[in-house]
Amino acid sequence: MVGGLPSGWMRRALLFLVLITGGLVIAMFARSPPLASLQPFTAQSFKELRRRMVTLVVGDADDDAADVDLENIINKSSDDLYNYADEESNRTFQSPWSWACVAGRCERRAVRSSRISLSTCQALCGSASSRLLWPKPSRRVELGRDSSAFHWQQIEFAVVDTDSAEVRAMLDNAKDVFLGNVRNLMKIPNTKSRSSLDSFVVAVTVSAAKDTRLTLATDESYELQLATRGKRLEARIVGRTYYGVRHGLETLSQMIWWDENCGKQGCLRVLSSAIVDDKPVFEYRGLLVDTGRQFFSVEQLKNVIDGMAASKLNTLHWHLSDSQSFPYDSQQFPEMARWGAYSGDEIYTPDDIKDLALYAKIRGVRILIEIDSPAHAGAGWQWGLEHGLGELALCVDQQPWTAYCGEPNCGQLNPINENTYKILEGLYRELLDLTEVRDVVHLGGDEVNLECWAQYNNITAVMQAQNMTDYHLLWAEFERKLHSKLIRANRGEAPKAVILWSSPLTKRPYLQQYFDPQVHVIQSWGGSNWPDTTDILEDGFRVILSHVDAWYLDCGFGKWREQGEAACGEYRTWQTVYNHRPWRDYAQQHMRQIVGGEAAIWSEQLGQASLGPRLWPRASALAERLWSDIPSSGYNVDENVYTRLSSHIELLRSRGVKTEAMWPHWCTQNPGKCL
Repeated sequence: MVGGLPSGWMRRALLFLVLITGGLVIAMFARSPPLASLQPFTAQSFKELRRRMVTLVVGDADDDAADVDLENIINKSSDDLYNYADEESNRTFQSPWSWACVAGRCERRAVRSSRISLSTCQALCGSASSRLLWPKPSRRVELGRDSSAFHWQQIEFAVVDTDSAEVRAMLDNAKDVFLGNVRNLMKIPNTKSRSSLDSFVVAVTVSAAKDTRLTLATDESYELQLATRGKRLEARIVGRTYYGVRHGLETLSQMIWWDENCGKQGCLRVLSSAIVDDKPVFEYRGLLVDTGRQFFSVEQLKNVIDGMAASKLNTLHWHLSDSQSFPYDSQQFPEMARWGAYSGDEIYTPDDIKDLALYAKIRGVRILIEIDSPAHAGAGWQWGLEHGLGELALCVDQQPWTAYCGEPNCGQLNPINENTYKILEGLYRELLDLTEVRDVVHLGGDEVNLECWAQYNNITAVMQAQNMTDYHLLWAEFERKLHSKLIRANRGEAPKAVILWSSPLTKRPYLQQYFDPQVHVIQSWGGSNWPDTTDILEDGFRVILSHVDAWYLDCGFGKWREQGEAACGEYRTWQTVYNHRPWRDYAQQHMRQIVGGEAAIWSEQLGQASLGPRLWPRASALAERLWSDIPSSGYNVDENVYTRLSSHIELLRSRGVKTEAMWPHWCTQNPGKCL
């Protein structure tokens, strides 16, 4: 007796608990994929486990009859549990749903056989302009209504009439990216499904430019023809430059999808015919990522580039540093990162930047690095006095911060210290050599706090000696000196576009007095109704539009500090991004001065896990606006934009790009019923 209960009953109670626990464990393993490192769980191994359970619970009890009874119970129960687990592991899920194309829209319905997958229906149903492609081509697009099953190993590449070794090397890399994107579509790798093709040939031609640099003058147009001849599928892509061909390959990859209802395992499908003639409306299609407030790894930045390539955005504006941190580990000035990086693990080496620039170039993206100055510069600049170079930056961490900068922590470069300019020259020389982007440079230049400079007597004395009474002139002199240093850093060649943020210095009369419309491009980040943009255009300057009320993707998450207002108000939805066509508000004669647009995602409240979802699909909405600029009807978005964007999100996810949801998944499976 134990606690007043017979020992046999106690053993039975313990055994019952063990059986329940064992059953749950078995069911869990039955529903989980087997681990390659473990031996399969067989009936023999289960019986061995059962014997040990009996020994553990029954032991050498005196009640032999009870022990035999217990073992019989165990034998029966464990056999039943194992059989149940075996049945569960062999279960297959079969959905009754199929999709039919009705009036240009895929409709879900239950069927007994001949199921058509949603992906196949979406690829073949509706007009050519309403399916598959994102961004929508700006010119001619014809998509066939038949498809072919194929193996990715059947794809053959041929480079036609391209004698440049550099272009051929780039095309070889582009081929690998294309094949990788196709493989990523496969939900069952190495599937053995049958192919309806004998071969799938992709022939690419770069017809003109041998230069592989992406500039503001680069022709990114392409023509794509897809045709089936017997059991041979031929895709021909012609572009005047490598970048046009790359865009054509991206379009071709979006004509391929995974059909889970093809055969027993599923298969890849591709359109059997198509004609596309396409080119971007704007030459600059940018996305700004800020690594000054938060550090993002090289792999995360590559993931951003993957999303940009899929959406045909062509400029990653890398806001490398800010007053909070300086993460670039300069070869010439290692003190910058030593004093300015958050940690030794949160830095970008020259090799990192070179690797990232090449990765981006292959995918049709330029890396445009900005070291903001003279404001937004504190961390990393504190070492001047220790090394005999004087104060390189002023107002660093000065309080109250509201008096000396827009957000903590403060910092602003010293405009009268020549060593400051020498360091900037050296930094830009390194970065221009690493990225090989030389025709366009971003110098920052916004939110200078004149009160910071005004409190220093030595600065006041210099101004008096030069008969300066307006600190805006000191600011303009800083920009003039930096421009001359930039030319030296660029091997003596003046960049064709020097970008500056819009600021009080880009207003009249300073804009006309101190800047050159043939050289300077103003990135206008004020609100949509900001009148200064019109003045800038009327004064003959080129403009990149980044309106804070439409294309700032970091907004909508409240305040991150107690003093001051929230950074930029409400969340910008993808519909807000998509519907924003600011050039409609400017005179027609100024359209040629609008270089393009850029969305910005500042990182005060942006963590590493949220970088992708905050960007996508909103940055994709910007991409179509800048590539094809489809007219929008007021504040409404056409149904085909929803369905194409939904498909594009799935494409991004297949490439490992994390995205936010745009609607309930039910809406994807029932297009048209949510709008």
